[in-house]
Amino acid sequence: MKSILFVLVTALSMNAMALEITTSVKITQANQAEEDYKRILIGAQDDAAMFIATDGQVRGPNLQAALEAVRHVNRTTANDLQIAEEILKLK
Repeated sequence: MKSILFVLVTALSMNAMALEITTSVKITQANQAEEDYKRILIGAQDDAAMFIATDGQVRGPNLQAALEAVRHVNRTTANDLQIAEEILKLK
């Protein structure tokens, strides 16, 4: 009986460890995704400035990627100019 109890306790401990590892991996992945998202937005600042300065006539590839990312992550209905203005405010 003691050996069955030991096996059950060991299995429960391993499950708890697996959950902890899985959770930390998800957190790490979320942090990486957040860093990638911010990198895309910061990388689009020059294109956003050009877009605003040309009244929307010049749309660089970095801005286009940022607009798609913002719309995907935030599900916003803001127009391109509004998003470009917000991108310029990032530090």
